[in-house]
Amino acid sequence: MTTPLTASDLTAELHERDFEQLVLCRDPEVGLESVIAVHDTTLGPSLGGVRMRRYPSRAAAVADAMNLAQAMTYKAALAGLPLGGGKSVINADPRVANRDEVLIAHAKYIAALNGRYVPALDMGTSVRDLELIGRHVPVVCAQRGDPSYYTARGVVRSIEVALEACGRSVAGSRVAIQGLGNVGLHVARMLCAAEAEVLAADIDPVRVHDAVDELGVTATDLADILFVDVDVVAPCAAGGAIDEHAVPRLRASALVGAANNMLSTPALARDLRERGIVHVPDFVANAGGLIAVEAELRDDESGLADRVDAIADTARDMLNRSELGGIDVVSVALSMATEIIEGNRKYRPWFRA
Repeated sequence: MTTPLTASDLTAELHERDFEQLVLCRDPEVGLESVIAVHDTTLGPSLGGVRMRRYPSRAAAVADAMNLAQAMTYKAALAGLPLGGGKSVINADPRVANRDEVLIAHAKYIAALNGRYVPALDMGTSVRDLELIGRHVPVVCAQRGDPSYYTARGVVRSIEVALEACGRSVAGSRVAIQGLGNVGLHVARMLCAAEAEVLAADIDPVRVHDAVDELGVTATDLADILFVDVDVVAPCAAGGAIDEHAVPRLRASALVGAANNMLSTPALARDLRERGIVHVPDFVANAGGLIAVEAELRDDESGLADRVDAIADTARDMLNRSELGGIDVVSVALSMATEIIEGNRKYRPWFRA
């Protein structure tokens, strides 16, 4: 997206991307600067994680919140969930001394939205943080535990489908994982259990060391992990890892990861297709965590694993449509999601003024 710098830019961005709401939050007494982005509530209240990290600028924080919220809308629609897309970001180092005060100040802004935005876990926040936020907002998710296992499960199912499209299976395949956080480590465990050869890198060398000891993964330099000669590259860290410079250097047959907004711009999906790289969009592959969070909201986790595994069916359908239509898989996915949303636009059964 074009980085918004002025009120005029923001207004244009909201209209162009059909955003419902953008809340810029400040509390100088505690040092809070945060953003709450509500993209679309056609299917239900917007749900998205509370991300806490230091951004290079306020504009970068706004851009991240908007990109992530929009992806959540499509993710929920394609997963068949009665939820909309939202996200919030706190522009602060997670190690800030008055962390609780900052979180509470942010929670009060969330509360003012009266349930239109439901917060959940994300990068830089913990179950404890959500418990704290939950004391101040109408609804909060992921208090029962970290849903990263289910996020990873959906990613692995998507990797299986991508390998299937390449005429291969997980057993004996080589997969490179960028990022060994909660999700990335679960992905590594599942792939190793399925007899894949896993290469891994992380910004934290301790995580890599532990994964080598526990799983026998092959440690790889972080600067090289995306470009090694493997069957699948799986970005599982921050977004934007695959940009216009990275695409020509990819040596993998498939690209499937957990990182939100893995492509720096959706247009790169066309370049991936032209290079013959099988690609499952992140907002399809990583929907398992959202499916788990929605089950928590309904207080019904029956059949949860099966519903997460059904991500494979969605991924397979998209790849087939992409092949038959001769168009990239992101365009296919966005078209499918938009059709679902527009089909429900006039009803909004959950909404009460």
